Amino acid sequence: MSLSKKIILLFISFLLIVLISVFSFDYKTFLSSNNLVSFDEKTNLEEKNIIDEINELRNRVFESFNEKETKSFNLELIKKDGVVEMNGLFSNPQDAKKIFDILNINREGEYKYEDNRAIDEYLLEEIAILMTPFKDFFADNSKLTVLNNEVILSGELKDANYKDLLDSILSGIKIDLKTNIIVPEIGTLDVINKSHEKNSSIIDEKSSETKVLEIQDKKKITNEPIKSNTSSKLSEVQLSINKILATKKINFERRSSVITADSLIVVEEIAKILNDNPTFKIEVAGHTDSKGKESLNKQISQDRASSVADVLISLGINKDRVSAVGYGEEFPIAKDDENGLSEINRRVEFNILGE
Repeated sequence: MSLSKKIILLFISFLLIVLISVFSFDYKTFLSSNNLVSFDEKTNLEEKNIIDEINELRNRVFESFNEKETKSFNLELIKKDGVVEMNGLFSNPQDAKKIFDILNINREGEYKYEDNRAIDEYLLEEIAILMTPFKDFFADNSKLTVLNNEVILSGELKDANYKDLLDSILSGIKIDLKTNIIVPEIGTLDVINKSHEKNSSIIDEKSSETKVLEIQDKKKITNEPIKSNTSSKLSEVQLSINKILATKKINFERRSSVITADSLIVVEEIAKILNDNPTFKIEVAGHTDSKGKESLNKQISQDRASSVADVLISLGINKDRVSAVGYGEEFPIAKDDENGLSEINRRVEFNILGE
């Protein structure tokens, strides 16, 4: 056999061996034994890793968010010179203004701000119920504070006759309330120091060693002070009238002292209470906001107070029992806006003077 034939034969044999190897080789076993991954499997694995990283990042974000514990606002309301000043710790100025407006605060104090100080709407509603007795019953330097969701009412009542009335109001408060209230009486002070829970009432702890403090309210809304021995009936009558005015306001026709038809019905309700208690005298007090001239505001408030007094007299109230005083802008119960306007400050009050 020639050399060329031998070479051709060897080449053919080589090709046969290669072909046999290619078709007989177990690729699946080879890939499995060597832990190799196909292109599609690699792609799926990369996608899975990306998804896992996203989920892990999201969980870290949520965990970080949950770690920022939301806290309630802190609040201190203090009576100074017959008006209520508000200090506190809030999340932002907008929250502070919202609380200021809802509670009808008279004066801004010192505000501080801290993230995650949320407004507890339910707590705020209950505090709003306390504002009327806090403004009307308590002397200067009394305080209503909210600290870490704990509400504390402390201070001295202007008159001992307010105690039973305050007891009734506090019994309806649906939040835990701690009190430290001094009730002036002849020769003693009743110190109330009790944690009020739902449907709780005031318990007196008499202290015979404490002297009586004479409290003079700097906001004199009457020329005839209430005597210390006035019956608690006076307070009940005043509260009955205040409850009516809490939801119904005395309104007048635009730029006049003519009472609107709806408000005449309100005056009739008040007249019925006065007719049922014929021994008490009453002052009709007119108030305005600070927009316009002070002298004009005083005249407007006087005209409107006189108009209401005339209606009371027409409804059977003896004219000797009724007086009308216009205070103008002198005694605001809320802060006017930048233009001196305040719907709340434009009001008529009914103050029981005694017998």
